[in-house]
Amino acid sequence: MTISVENTATNTKPQIHIKRVYQHPIDRVWNALTTKEALSAWLMETQDFELKRGHQFQLKTKPQGSFDGIVNCEITDFSQPNMLSYTWTATAFVQPTTVTWELKSLSETETLLTLSHTGFKGWNGWLTRQILTFGWKSLLRKKLQNYLAI
Repeated sequence: MTISVENTATNTKPQIHIKRVYQHPIDRVWNALTTKEALSAWLMETQDFELKRGHQFQLKTKPQGSFDGIVNCEITDFSQPNMLSYTWTATAFVQPTTVTWELKSLSETETLLTLSHTGFKGWNGWLTRQILTFGWKSLLRKKLQNYLAI
């Protein structure tokens, strides 16, 4: 299991970059990222997720502070079962960011998942990135792992 968070000085868009190895086949991990039932179980509730380029959907959670609990997303690209990318916009964000999931099969029962969340700018972006880094790490370590184990 490897977890890394990077913010390189040459990168003008600070990013979250997390890698984790799951003891599950790539198709199982892919399904956890691409079905509304799975996303609702481990990430946030969604009623309208569909795996189609250009499809807009919402993720909903409990509001906190200036965050109303709604994340608006649009699927920008995917290549089954290796990559999924979508925009991520919330009321607290000045502009959209991008979430990209990359999967690599290491064996029949082991998958490397890489999460990149990019596009944070300015002070608000820095602060948001700090909060989301903690959240993503927790979600991937606990909730996704537990979901995959079911």
